[in-house]
Amino acid sequence: MASYKVQGPLADETLLTTVLGSGAYQLAHLSDPEGWPQADLTLITAEAQARLDYYLAAHGLDLSTEFAQLLPDNQILAGRTFSADVWTPRWRNIWRAAAEEIMLHRTSRSPETLTTWLNNIWSRADSRLRAQAARRVCPSGLDRDDLTVQHKSYGYYQYFTVVDYIYDHAHFDGTRSEALTRGVFMASDAVTVLPYDPVRDRVLVIEQLRAAPLARGDRGLWLMEPVAGRIEPADDPEDTAIREAWEEAHVQVTGLHKIGEYYPSTGAFSEYLYSFIGLADLPDDAGKLAGLDIEGEDIRGHVMSRTGLMAAITRGDIPVGPLMISAYWLDANHHRLGAGG
Repeated sequence: MASYKVQGPLADETLLTTVLGSGAYQLAHLSDPEGWPQADLTLITAEAQARLDYYLAAHGLDLSTEFAQLLPDNQILAGRTFSADVWTPRWRNIWRAAAEEIMLHRTSRSPETLTTWLNNIWSRADSRLRAQAARRVCPSGLDRDDLTVQHKSYGYYQYFTVVDYIYDHAHFDGTRSEALTRGVFMASDAVTVLPYDPVRDRVLVIEQLRAAPLARGDRGLWLMEPVAGRIEPADDPEDTAIREAWEEAHVQVTGLHKIGEYYPSTGAFSEYLYSFIGLADLPDDAGKLAGLDIEGEDIRGHVMSRTGLMAAITRGDIPVGPLMISAYWLDANHHRLGAGG
């Protein structure tokens, strides 16, 4: 048996059970588990040691230090700085949910492959937690308990990932389906925001190159869209909308009106959007070149009247669902969005 002094996420029993398996370890807490937990960890089996080594290697770490902690103070990992003051209940749940995805890859992928995409893993974990908290009721009364996942695997794994499922489910007539094979393109939750100037009655939309129409064979690869961006782990949709408006359009949003939240395509795409109208000052020169070089973004902003946007949609010039939804909502509600928001 091997013993270690551990702290932080490595001292969380729920996370360790996911990583090591039930009954594969013993944990003796040394401090308040509600704060920055510390504990003596004893691994009972060689399999537990191998699983822990894999989990740590996925984070670019190992157990070589005397007091092993998954995230030492001031260590920057995937662009984020962690220490005791961020071991919040929300982050604790993200770590627990992310561990499930990480350990699914142990027999199929090197841990170094996962290290590259840790922030994406955390974002997907956070998205699953939001979905679970929603507790949406289906009209038929059927829910997640009426579907059984027989097998789950990752067929493609980079910035985005494709998950292959084999499952069976209850029929509306009370019978049961045969085993079905389905693939889902996984993307974490995201926001869209359409900046709107209620004084000038105009909007700002952005134009950028998109790969999806390339794959479909479309010649029009540069599309007009609302500002959009992925929700970083533990961030809120509203904060993301304000940040993305600045990063993608150099627009300072002074107020947000929520349009709704929805799946843009439910057949094979997990993305879930939170859409907003963002109140902003949009003078004639508000349309700028923007985007983050680190993300390969090349974005051009366009200022146009609200009626001009609706005319472009009517002509079929803007085949982008989230922008159409935002534009229709704005056209129906602009009269109540005064200069003061």
